[in-house]
Order: sequence, then C-alpha cells, then structure tokens
Amino acid sequence: MIRHNFLTDADAAQKFIDGVRRLKDPAQFPWPGRDGLSIYDSFVFWHHQSMMLMTPPNQNDRNAAHSGPAFLPWHRYFLITMEGLLRRAVNDSEFRIPYWDWTTDAELSEPATAPIWSNGNLGQFAGSDWQVRLEMSLRTGDLRPVNRSLQRELGDAGRLPTRTGVRMIIRDQAAYDTSPFSSSSAGGLRNLVEGWVGSERIHNSVHVWIGGDMGRSSSPNDPVFFLHHCNVDRIWAAWQERHLNSSYLPDMTAPDTLQFHRIDDALYSIYEDTVTPGDMVDYKRYYEYDTISDLTELQV
Repeated sequence: MIRHNFLTDADAAQKFIDGVRRLKDPAQFPWPGRDGLSIYDSFVFWHHQSMMLMTPPNQNDRNAAHSGPAFLPWHRYFLITMEGLLRRAVNDSEFRIPYWDWTTDAELSEPATAPIWSNGNLGQFAGSDWQVRLEMSLRTGDLRPVNRSLQRELGDAGRLPTRTGVRMIIRDQAAYDTSPFSSSSAGGLRNLVEGWVGSERIHNSVHVWIGGDMGRSSSPNDPVFFLHHCNVDRIWAAWQERHLNSSYLPDMTAPDTLQFHRIDDALYSIYEDTVTPGDMVDYKRYYEYDTISDLTELQV
C-alpha cells in the first residue's frame, strides 16, 4: 500500500492513467442521477462546491476546504476517496495514487519539457479525447456545463517550488496552524504549504504554473490535480514524522466560526460518509510513501 513517484514507477503511472480514463467514462462509471456525467466529474463538482461554502458565510476567505486548517485533511480525504474508486477501476486492491515530485522539475532549465508532460504521460490528456464537462465560469464563478478539451498554460505564470524551500518549511515550522486560521495566518505548516504566505507559495504556485483548468475551482478536471495534491500530502506526512509531538489545530474548543476545520468536525462531502480531520491525521492507516527522506534531510 505504497504511493510511488509517478516517474519512477511505470506500473503505478499506467494504472493511474488507465484508471482515471475509465472513471471519466459515463458508460463505465456513471454519476448516478446525472445524465452524461461520470463519477470522475463528481469530483470536479465536489471540489467546486467546497470552495463555494464559506466558513463562516459572512466572509470570503476561508471555505470548507481551503484557506483554513482543513485544507490538508480535506484533500487527504478527497484523494483517499478517489483512490478507492481507482482501485475498482483497475481491479487492483493494492493500487495507490502516485505523486508528482515537482521539486525535481523545478531544477530543470525548462520545467515545461519535463517527462511528466510527454504524450505517454500526462501530455495525452491535453488531447481532444479528454472531455471537460463542467467548468467554473470566470465571469460568474458558477459551475456550468461545457464540452471542450483540457486547457493548460505550462510555465506562463508562477513557478515550481524548490526542494530546499520545502525542506526549510518542514524543518522550521513546529505548529500545524496558527490563529486566525485563515489565509493570513503568519505561521504554521498549513498556510505555508497551501501557499498564501512565504516565498515558495507551494500548493498555490503549482496551480498557477500549470494554469488553464488548474487555475479554476474546477481544477480536478486536470488529472495532474491528483498527482500534485499527492505530493502536497507527502509534505504533510514528512512534517508529521519530523514533528511527532505537534497536533492538529484547532481542537473543539475553537468557536463555531471554524466549523469544518476543528478536529472533530465533519469534513465537507457530497457523499454520505462522515469523516473528520482527526480521522485523517494518521495517514499510515491508508498508505505510506516510497520515500519522505528527501524532504526531511536537515541540510538546506
């Protein structure tokens, strides 16, 4: 039950590609009650809806899955849910989503020419056979039906985070999150990894660097979303191993304005299962990574 590097495990990479293609097909994996849409498309809807649910509703920063403490556990839950469907799609109970180590690509003179974007890898999804069916409207912010190919603008803006920058955050940040538990939190792992503060802008910068569909609330339209967030999750896992005595914050003594983000709150879901941030803390219940030592080395 190991999550491997996409570029060093050809079997995991091919199963991921095959699996998302099958889940994207409404004939093989329909989204119940949604004509012409697949179970893959439900993840686009789910992610968009999480960004529309402001917590609390009288502000426009923290939502149910972003700009707050739940960012990391919510996306861990999101990945695990997709992972279970992919195991069904490829008929492999041991399959786990691989990760894209973009810190390696950041060292290239032209990261947009990295192997992950070749036609044999994720470049193939930019073709016309990968259909985007739901997208966030840039004019209204609403989710609307479309029928078009995937859009990317590799390297037009942003930059890929560096390994040195990631290591420094893992090494130096002892707290998981800090008040006010929003995009303005000056300290803590979560906000530095999410990318609202700090020089690396880790998670956000990768979305911006890929551009196109990855720049919208409907970003799971691009399969690289899952590989990217798997690497973000790997950073959290590495931090957890580095700071064994640091707990998830906030706990249930925090006010109701932090609903969805406290340790025993239900994470936002379009499914009937109830999962909390506390359920997501111990990642080893679900998988391990082939390595995190490249992120926890002290030499920076």
